[in-house]
Amino acid sequence: MGILGLSRLIADVAPEAIKEIELKSLFGRRIAIDASMCIYQFLIAIRSSEYMMTNEQGETTSHLVGLFYRTIKLLETGIKPVYVFDGKAPKLKCGELEKRAERRTEAKDKLEEAKELQNVEDIEKLNKRLVKVTRKHSDDCKRLLQLLGIPIVQAPSEAEAQCAQLCKENLVYAAATEDMDALTFGCPRLIRNLTSGQNEKVKEYQIGKVLTGLDISQDQFIDLSILMGCDYCSNIRGIGGKKGLDLIRKFDSIEGILKNKFGIEEYVDVEIEYSNRKIEPKKEEEEENNDEVKKNGNVEEQQSVPKMEISDEIKQENDIAEDDEFASKFNNNDSDQDENEDKNNDDNGDEDLMEQNDSPKKGKTNKKQMVPENWPFRGARKLFQQPLVIVNEITENDLKMKDIDEEGMIQFLCIENGFNEDRVRKSLKRARESKQKGAQTRIDTFFKMMPSSSNSPNKRPIDSKNSNGKKNSNNKRGRRGR
Repeated sequence: MGILGLSRLIADVAPEAIKEIELKSLFGRRIAIDASMCIYQFLIAIRSSEYMMTNEQGETTSHLVGLFYRTIKLLETGIKPVYVFDGKAPKLKCGELEKRAERRTEAKDKLEEAKELQNVEDIEKLNKRLVKVTRKHSDDCKRLLQLLGIPIVQAPSEAEAQCAQLCKENLVYAAATEDMDALTFGCPRLIRNLTSGQNEKVKEYQIGKVLTGLDISQDQFIDLSILMGCDYCSNIRGIGGKKGLDLIRKFDSIEGILKNKFGIEEYVDVEIEYSNRKIEPKKEEEEENNDEVKKNGNVEEQQSVPKMEISDEIKQENDIAEDDEFASKFNNNDSDQDENEDKNNDDNGDEDLMEQNDSPKKGKTNKKQMVPENWPFRGARKLFQQPLVIVNEITENDLKMKDIDEEGMIQFLCIENGFNEDRVRKSLKRARESKQKGAQTRIDTFFKMMPSSSNSPNKRPIDSKNSNGKKNSNNKRGRRGR
């Protein structure tokens, strides 16, 4: 889910922090990419109605199709991708994960109703809500990337937190993900739409300009993100982006807001623990996929969905990620997009917050604002301030691209997953040529920016004079006769 409404808040209050840039301007840059986000994008984009791209065994191959061709497109642009995979999930996230599972179950029930009514639009929408990234999807993608010679990083926990750490250590130029909480983890630069394939432009967010525009510190930004709604705890109903920003500026922290606005001075501290992500596919989901294959045949080979045809032109990329607010669909498919944020968030004026009982109890205020009982906001804050990441262990050498294992790719993609060998070999040739082009160094890496200072002792005034009070002849542009 990321941070609910954060992209809209930044666009409204700190627009100077967002820069729309050409994809080609990232030539020669190393970018850390949230792999799980990419996999989900490809799965949800290529799933149309009841069709999924599969191999002869009925196993989904949509993620491989999308990742293979999109990675080659990035290489052709001169970008050096580094894919970062999720590790263990913080236990504070378990509540959010359970909600997502419940939403999938609800979507499954609604899907049956939509099929009975033959509502094609609802069928397609609900099918997308059932999409889930499994361990096999991740393992398949890791194998593909390793054969392609693309560096991968296995994060101990959240991928976007590890991407942010790589950027902090200057090992990568930026982190690429649709989850805005990469900024909450302190990522210096965030790029959105990099793997969408929708157009040739991406959005770059700079955390320094975000904080300056919002006029708050990084710690306050973390508290604001928690107030707006994050993956680790529920938020205060009725407080959205702009209202939360005003309160943070006025009271400095969540504790200040709770004390002064809600009369709460007792807070819950929780231990930060991690657990394995429950991402194994359910048997019933596997059986459903097998039934679809038996019914519809191999979608990849039959090309039942022409717009998803595997080709050198990468036609399928037009369907990957629909718009700039794709983040709201990831892991939270039925959540509203930024522009359709919960009406309680910003529609209520700040004066509503003042309407409360003389002695508010923990977990209660008026009908419009309510603090969750035993709210673990401090635990969420710890996860953002001290995330479980690899620090100062990954080197430049670890992130260098390697040679392509062409025969290994043919074995994996063509023999095991039914890809067209001729197309794959042509694509690998393009990838190999692109890697050589991408090995060129950006000219700006040869220069180091020095801070300017008007009081610098080495800076000579334009009209400097010699000891006799005459202008120094050295300032002249040249001499005659030369």
